[in-house]
Amino acid sequence: MYRPISCREISEALIHIRNLYRRDTPKNERKALVDERREAVIRDLLSNLARTSEHPTLKTLLDVFETCQLTLEGAHRLFGYDLRSIREYDFQLNGGRTHIFESYPFERDLPIDLPARFASHAAFDSDAPLRDLVREWHAAVPIRTLESDAWEHPGTFYVHVGTEDSIGSSIPPGSMALVEPVADVETMSPNPRRIYLLQFGNGYRCSQCLVSRGRLLLLGSDRIYRGRENFAHPGSVRIAGRIRMFAMSLPMPEYSRLYSLPDSRQPAALILPWEHASRDRLLATKRKRFRRTKEEELFVSGFLRQELCAKLSARSERRYRSATSSDPHVNALIHLSVASMARYTDALRAGSSWLSDEGRFSLEALLGASRLEDAAAAGRNVDPPDPPDVWQARRSEFGGWPPLLSLKFPQHQSPA
Repeated sequence: MYRPISCREISEALIHIRNLYRRDTPKNERKALVDERREAVIRDLLSNLARTSEHPTLKTLLDVFETCQLTLEGAHRLFGYDLRSIREYDFQLNGGRTHIFESYPFERDLPIDLPARFASHAAFDSDAPLRDLVREWHAAVPIRTLESDAWEHPGTFYVHVGTEDSIGSSIPPGSMALVEPVADVETMSPNPRRIYLLQFGNGYRCSQCLVSRGRLLLLGSDRIYRGRENFAHPGSVRIAGRIRMFAMSLPMPEYSRLYSLPDSRQPAALILPWEHASRDRLLATKRKRFRRTKEEELFVSGFLRQELCAKLSARSERRYRSATSSDPHVNALIHLSVASMARYTDALRAGSSWLSDEGRFSLEALLGASRLEDAAAAGRNVDPPDPPDVWQARRSEFGGWPPLLSLKFPQHQSPA
């Protein structure tokens, strides 16, 4: 997750990026002010690199991110952080609990294949190999292309079904499920044939359910489930979204430690991660929802201390779960996010630190360019697949093209 980067490497990268922008003549006053700001940020950072901690503050990283127009992943990679590892370590440390996980494709220029032409509707009436369903592909398209309404359903997110806390779940433990938002009217009268992501004060559950007379009744598929099966609604449970599809490993592993959601004397508020107004509230709520034993806390802290090459004290953790004017160091925020089962992107958004990578350059694109125009040429958009009616039918069924599928299998075309 972290590899120490020498001051020399960072300096050389910053000087190269600065020279790219210097060759690009400002076209208006606003751009000239942006150029001045960039020059000041890079100058100050170059002057202070040798005297600063190996881990930058979040403010320092975001100054570089903003002024150099780097992607979030690019700004972190400059200082030695590999954001792609967050998902792997999240599953390793938090896989026992059902939780919303980080699905953002940080590597924005990752070349992927996307369908250009589908087969006819009839081809989808029965199971078939992918090569029989997609007749033509767009090759080597940057994965950032998927961040548009043409390819994915706005508001969707992913949940990991816990390998321990999911007894009674309608989806197998260890699965990854795509969740789509639902209208208020459906949250008050859910379809008992659909599977929903339910948020409780002490965790999440993927289950069929129905609502009657102010109570939500779980319709679990596991007959041995003996836990409490109905809850005040709204009040004790929230329908966070509808499960559109899910994927699991085959052959399906057996998990012997399945249990219901743990009891909680102080349940967390029923609020979704992106609805928090501040980072400290996000982290505090996550910690309250996903209680750990003392042994678990020690293991997680030790693991992250080794991977991030720094120790975050219990006192510092408490400080960042309360209102504070200080920004954490980058390694501390990654630590807090993973330990709290919070998505790193939510931790940044809640702190008003980051919203989008749109129009930004990857670090590799800038370092490999001799002119700014060369880096800009790395972007590429493609139209959704033909025929349009077949694509719309697939969107209605699956909610769009899943980015996690492209992250796992970037190349889909069969070799010639």
